[in-house]
Amino acid sequence: MTRRDRVAAGLLALALTVLLQLARGDGDWGPSEGVYALSSRLLLHGGDLYGSLVASQPPWTYLFGAAALAIGDSLDVLRFACGLLQVVSGLLAAEAVFRLTRHRVAAIVAAGLVVVTPWATHQHGLLLPEQLGAPLLLGAALLASRPGRPAAGGGALAGLAVFAKLPFALPAALIVAVSPARGAVVRWAAGAIALQAVVFTAIFGTGLWRQVVGAQVQSGDALELQAGAFVQAGWNLLPLVVLAAAALWLRREAAEPALVRTLAAGAIGALAMTLSIVKPGTGLNVVVPSEPLLVTLAVAGVVFALRAEGLRVRAAALAGALGLLMLAQSASLLLDPSNPRPFHRPLSSSPGWKVGHDKAEMTRLVAAAKACPPGSVYAGPPLVAFIARKPVPAGQPDAFIVSHASMHADVLKRLLADGPRCP
Repeated sequence: MTRRDRVAAGLLALALTVLLQLARGDGDWGPSEGVYALSSRLLLHGGDLYGSLVASQPPWTYLFGAAALAIGDSLDVLRFACGLLQVVSGLLAAEAVFRLTRHRVAAIVAAGLVVVTPWATHQHGLLLPEQLGAPLLLGAALLASRPGRPAAGGGALAGLAVFAKLPFALPAALIVAVSPARGAVVRWAAGAIALQAVVFTAIFGTGLWRQVVGAQVQSGDALELQAGAFVQAGWNLLPLVVLAAAALWLRREAAEPALVRTLAAGAIGALAMTLSIVKPGTGLNVVVPSEPLLVTLAVAGVVFALRAEGLRVRAAALAGALGLLMLAQSASLLLDPSNPRPFHRPLSSSPGWKVGHDKAEMTRLVAAAKACPPGSVYAGPPLVAFIARKPVPAGQPDAFIVSHASMHADVLKRLLADGPRCP
């Protein structure tokens, strides 16, 4: 790609990011965003992360959030910073598509598509581990497909991904396993993991491991099958999976076959993480890291099919139909967030995964929270507490992990006893 192509890809992804942020406003699309945002603010102001401040994930999400809030302590700044992570994923996807196809327009289009896939739209700009993991895994797949210094960088990114969220070890390991420079990638990935383990333990103490590993195990000891969630994930990812499969079928057309393998390995590993939704407290945001990897393969698959004799007409029709379905799913989240169809799976009367509180509702909730009596703690949605700058019970944003992990029994007692409460 030329510098001009990269600029075009970046501007397209950035423009879509800004439009999505303006369209979504302060809508609340899930409780996790508020938890991570509040925890990041407390960390920024001296909170004892993994000590008195209970946390459930490795440090990078909280550190990224704290860095963004240091620039500007507002939801707009935080969401824009997280939106830039999607822009980075778009640029990486553009680079990967060009390396596979040598098609400049397809590469630029891929950058925009990464921002507007269904779950990227649903979770746009939210501070979540999955937002950090997406560019790390895609970057690892991109670099690990080449020997030398790029492979070393791929290993380092794979190791970093593990400390964004521990389950990212699965797609990271699969990328490492299929790399043509596996030895170097393994060494750099292992080195990155070891270095982070030592540094973060020195900074945060052993509480890091007790909370990120021990508490997570305790909170997920009663697994539950969520058939509807698996169907929902399959419905949203169907267009990308079909077109990505075409890239694997036509992989002989790829300019860099090794890149097809690392992207496919990363995508398979990221899709496998969907199984983690059987653990209580895990939502479908786990599919977010799979989408940029799948977009890269899907766009390449369309290009390969259009170049193949005898497939052009059928490929164009299939790609058009699946592309329209995917974009319609994303558009419905903006046009009717309370009943987003066809984003929501067919044959279901209850629209799940809709907006928790739309822009108007959030305005009312924030106003009510700001009117709470001085000295009270806010026990409503965490994102409202973040925007209204209200303290939460016992200063613990992550009430879920506190209430579900037995090691936090003393913290839970303080949380339940704290008051007065508002609302």
